[in-house]
Amino acid sequence: MDATQNQKPAVLLIGGLDPQGCAGMSADIMTVLNHGCHPLSLITGLTEQSAEGLTEFGLVSPAKVKAQFENCQADFDIKAIKIGLIPHLEIAKCIKDILNKFNGPVIFDPVLGSTSGGMTVPEDVKNYIYKEILPLVTVVTPNLPELYALTKPDISVEMGAQLLRQEGVDVCLVKGGHSDNALAIDFVSSTLADFYLYNEKTAVQVRGTGCVMASSLASHLASGQDIRDAMVLAKAYVARGIRLSHKVGPYQLIHHSQQDIALVDFPKLCYQPELIGQTLEFPTCPELGIYPVVESADWVKKLVDEGIKTIQLRVKEADQDLIQQHLQSAMSTVANKPVHFFVNDHWEMAIEAGAYGVHLGQEDLHDANIKQISEAGLRLGVSTHSYWELARALAVNPSYIALGPIYETTSKQMPFSPQGIERLQQWVDLLNGHYPIVAIGGINVERAEQLRKTGVGSVAMITAITKANDYQHVTQQLLAMWQ
Repeated sequence: MDATQNQKPAVLLIGGLDPQGCAGMSADIMTVLNHGCHPLSLITGLTEQSAEGLTEFGLVSPAKVKAQFENCQADFDIKAIKIGLIPHLEIAKCIKDILNKFNGPVIFDPVLGSTSGGMTVPEDVKNYIYKEILPLVTVVTPNLPELYALTKPDISVEMGAQLLRQEGVDVCLVKGGHSDNALAIDFVSSTLADFYLYNEKTAVQVRGTGCVMASSLASHLASGQDIRDAMVLAKAYVARGIRLSHKVGPYQLIHHSQQDIALVDFPKLCYQPELIGQTLEFPTCPELGIYPVVESADWVKKLVDEGIKTIQLRVKEADQDLIQQHLQSAMSTVANKPVHFFVNDHWEMAIEAGAYGVHLGQEDLHDANIKQISEAGLRLGVSTHSYWELARALAVNPSYIALGPIYETTSKQMPFSPQGIERLQQWVDLLNGHYPIVAIGGINVERAEQLRKTGVGSVAMITAITKANDYQHVTQQLLAMWQ
């Protein structure tokens, strides 16, 4: 095996060194290591502080900053850069030169002072950061005090994020841990979308969370994660670290671990602030087993006659009258039978017809009246293809969560790469006991048998049955397998 195949992605960490090991470079290094990446440290200064405050800050000369970078770059292919404390104007200029030579993601945690007090970043440095550093940054991650210090006080979080974005930053992630809200609400403004990430806030005050958030984000990006997935996973890592935090001396410190994230640590995602923290109740689903997705009422009848107990009617690109005809005919088929009958997308029709449930894609979640579906007592299934889409699904508390495509699929064009069995297993472990999981995408008889070993409770298929030479034989094979 080529040694490079096992090489860990290198993350360059730029910031101050806290000899107490509570924040700054010490927290950054532990975070990167626990993400399976290799940390490279570029020290900008040495803090001499205690819980009483900062007594001294020793600057590293600009020449030493430059030399540290050149030596790191000589031996490592740097995949991402995380920046923390920039204490002096000349060091800020060195960092700008470094960023001009780097073609990759840059995460900037704008540390503008010592948490314990005694030091603030000079105004000339703040001004330089604003005009010269921010345009070279991929993601900036200020907390609320840092946001107001970089922009201006007494403005909304959304407006502050927009002001930073106007300086050329791709993504602004404003951390909401300093708010009075019972939830830790982060606001994300990006070229892709604006949204909120939130989870329950704990009462404990933990040091180093901002450093850890930015370093986790840099590590995920260095490993090739989608930037939205990276933000969700980084917030989950911090939440887990706070939940398992421990006392060391006078401080409460974040817990670091390579163990899988638990669902309790996972954030929820929504696009409208009025929906943050909403409570929706959908009826639960059992494990759904073999789950064909069909395009006509005729197929509903054929497969129910074969013993299928879960089925979805997915009629695309048809007028409303034709969809209504298919739906009514399908409802006649499943009436008084123990069949879990879902309708894809057309939630108003499904409510009117009294269907068992509705299945919505991510785009449909924007347009559908989720509260109305809940109040009607229908089950809700939601499609997911990534961690950030999972976070969006968790915000509506559905009856089941579908993950796909597991394999390459020809049923429709997919912007997502195949998830594979390993990712499916991760999600089964994550959601087990909380939400039934439906695997979908490129599944046939042979693959269904492999997927069964992951513990997934349901597999959905679009063409494996309806395009088979002998659909009855294939259906019976699948039903026998999934008893």
